[in-house]
Amino acid sequence: MLLRIGAGLTAITARDPFGNVLGASRSLLASATFLTLAVNGPDTLFVPPAPGTAGRAQQCDGAPAIGLFCVAPSLEAGRLAALAVLLAVIAGWRPRWTCVPHWYVAFSVQNNASVLDGGDQVCAVATLLLVPVGLCDDRRWHWTSPVRGDPDDPVLGLSYARRLAALAFLLLIRVQVFVVYFQAGVAKLGVQEWADGTAMYYWLSDPVFGATAWQQWVLRPILVNGFSVTLFTWSVLVGEIALAIGVLVPRRLRRPFLSASLTFHAGIAFFMGITTFSLTMAAVDLLAYRSVHDPLPAPVEVLRAVRRRGGTEATGKAGDLPEAPTGAVCTGK
Repeated sequence: MLLRIGAGLTAITARDPFGNVLGASRSLLASATFLTLAVNGPDTLFVPPAPGTAGRAQQCDGAPAIGLFCVAPSLEAGRLAALAVLLAVIAGWRPRWTCVPHWYVAFSVQNNASVLDGGDQVCAVATLLLVPVGLCDDRRWHWTSPVRGDPDDPVLGLSYARRLAALAFLLLIRVQVFVVYFQAGVAKLGVQEWADGTAMYYWLSDPVFGATAWQQWVLRPILVNGFSVTLFTWSVLVGEIALAIGVLVPRRLRRPFLSASLTFHAGIAFFMGITTFSLTMAAVDLLAYRSVHDPLPAPVEVLRAVRRRGGTEATGKAGDLPEAPTGAVCTGK
């Protein structure tokens, strides 16, 4: 039995999980927090207390007191320091060195800021789970492929342990994604507006989170029709539960769920304007539905493929022309 378990673990850890799928997820997580801090100033993120009441613009009671925005000389200094850390993570520099600062920034935003959304909470948990993964990642840039070691190297045992630890915490991120989608879908069943199929009418008509004026003009025929708005509302509920189930299906069947989740969150960003939440969910969905062993095509490779295809088509068109007779001379006349 132990030999079978050992053989199974060896097969699981035979390939290195440190590829550009992990890198893309880290960059998306950092981009979400970066946009929050870059677009919004301290006066927006840290709401001052009401006049005549005790308190601070940031939450600094208990554990949040260790947050960056409570220990920094000023809110602006903390914001600039956080942006510098996030830029390094987005670029992919030294995952082992930046994983802890990345979590600390996400923790500080989630615990110190006064204005939050669900994406900030997911980001704080995901970056914490990625700390052990990052500490096991010795690459210079998280976009590169891992360096393969010599199988006969006595240090292979350490490499095996690092891979196993990283895969274990990546599995916990998949569990987190399952819980997020399952709870979101099931919890809606107990809300009257979701149960009777009218919730999307209220959400998209909301002056803060709803669609813009021109989007509401386009969506109006759907939202005011009883059948279509009910179908629209229930499709969101059913879709979230389906995305939770998608985490549990075999790896070869998960790709459609990744496409569906990215489309779903792109719609949330477009119609409801919650861009940072959508980026955060796209980051964790990438780790949940796509294998870290299945690398994403690099932009350079995509451009090369397009150029090769274009060159092939151009060659094919040129080959359709009649060949000049042997010995003929082009005079330009």
